[in-house]
Amino acid sequence: MDETAEKLKTGEALFNMKDKDKSDEQVRETVRAGYAAIATGSQSSCCGGGGCCGQVDPERLAKAVGYDAKALANLPEGANMGLSCGNPVAIAALSEGQTVVDLGSGGGFDVFQAGEKVKALGRVIGIDMTPEMLAKARKNVEHYRQHTSLSNVEFRLGEIEHLPVADASVDVVLSNCVINLSPDKPQVWREVFRVLKPGGKVSISDLALLKPLPENIREMAAALVGCVAGAALVEETRAMLEEAGFTSILLTPNPNYVRSMQDWNDPLYQQIAKALPKGEEMADYVVSLSIEARKCAGMQSSASIFTNAVKELVAIGAAIGSNCEPCFKFHYNEALKLGVSKGDISLAAKTAQNVKEAPARSILKLVGKCLGEQFVEEAAPCRCFDAPTEEVPASLAAKTAGKSCG
Repeated sequence: MDETAEKLKTGEALFNMKDKDKSDEQVRETVRAGYAAIATGSQSSCCGGGGCCGQVDPERLAKAVGYDAKALANLPEGANMGLSCGNPVAIAALSEGQTVVDLGSGGGFDVFQAGEKVKALGRVIGIDMTPEMLAKARKNVEHYRQHTSLSNVEFRLGEIEHLPVADASVDVVLSNCVINLSPDKPQVWREVFRVLKPGGKVSISDLALLKPLPENIREMAAALVGCVAGAALVEETRAMLEEAGFTSILLTPNPNYVRSMQDWNDPLYQQIAKALPKGEEMADYVVSLSIEARKCAGMQSSASIFTNAVKELVAIGAAIGSNCEPCFKFHYNEALKLGVSKGDISLAAKTAQNVKEAPARSILKLVGKCLGEQFVEEAAPCRCFDAPTEEVPASLAAKTAGKSCG
């Protein structure tokens, strides 16, 4: 039994478990096994359909959800596997020079198209948790380079709940029919928020629910890997976005996508339709959802706010508060190396000194109240930190030589 078949066997065993008995990792393994089979071509999906979209012709499906025929023709062979439920690249209206991340990038379908839009000054990073999908995408990179003369795409192995991407480094996050597969969607949205720059945006196509699915459909393995059983309610999606910190949220349902799947006699959708209550159709429950949102320009993750330069300013304040001359000397010079201005150092020093002197000023105020005119306050506090020089004076360096904070 080859490795892919072994993964598929493991996935099939997990399919037979009830949702309540599955851990998050088991759900991921279910999905990973199914999409490994799709990537290697051992099956059109782990359950006989075609991932999100059954056995529908991939090009026909892509055109139906708004992809340009010319763009599709330029794609490397096999990049389009018919796993889309929308067109996030078009929604995003990408610009030259942007950094883009695609969640669940598969064979690189949206990555390669986004790469042509952001051009040489931009960067597109595809993230996928399935090694077989990653291998398929990376194999297509050379074709993309030869066709476009661009070297601006890459693919990284990782889970969308824990993105291998730096804080506040991305302009746009794309995803196409993937987030519904995650067992921890709130964590996905927190990660998306983390990696976006202030002002960055989300442009995602996903499947969502208008009302809860019947229990028997949620338990169907094909529905899980087909992006249906794991879908969240539209309003749950909005709540998760708001909880993560997003603003300017726009959710646009499109029930016609699901109706198209039924009209094309998609095996997965036909199978689910048969299990629905009498008189109801798939479009009563499931829609393709376009998700747009922004990370407010004034909002940053804590990691991006607390830069090394800020750390040195805080340390300068602490040095003044604790009367530690060696500490001040060290952190003052480190701040200068990081390009911190004299004005900012002066402001940090004055702020620290004001905080330090606050208790003394308070007690002096009380003394003055008690003594009245008989109390004469000293002239003015020391202003020695008002204008630091380019380097610590030699006298201070000599005085503090060999000393430490302890």
